[in-house]
Amino acid sequence: MACTPVSVSLEVNPSALRKIIFELDKICNNNNTVEWKLHFDLQERSDPNGTFTSLVKLDVDVNKDDHANAAATAEHGLDENQRAQAIVAGDTAKDFSQNLASEQDAKDDAGAVVSVRSPDSPSAN
Repeated sequence: MACTPVSVSLEVNPSALRKIIFELDKICNNNNTVEWKLHFDLQERSDPNGTFTSLVKLDVDVNKDDHANAAATAEHGLDENQRAQAIVAGDTAKDFSQNLASEQDAKDDAGAVVSVRSPDSPSAN
């Protein structure tokens, strides 16, 4: 079966002042292997009617063990566990922007959004 590339954008809005955008990309290599990449964008604004500004953007390679979760997330969206982890990832990214956490900490927490998918959530077809 041939690989089909996929790109989806998912958003978590923990408050009127913060939003977290996740873009999941399924990448098909020439040898028909698959890679998943997560693009994380923490955006904030100072006023609920203001414009969001990107504070932290991260690119994270999805661990091969989490490819099934990435496919399920792309197909069905974020589950409750993943939305909760997104908020944690947003907090860590904010800390990174203030030099209170490392970039690796921020990437680890962003990547964990894929891996924490509940086994009870719908899987990819």
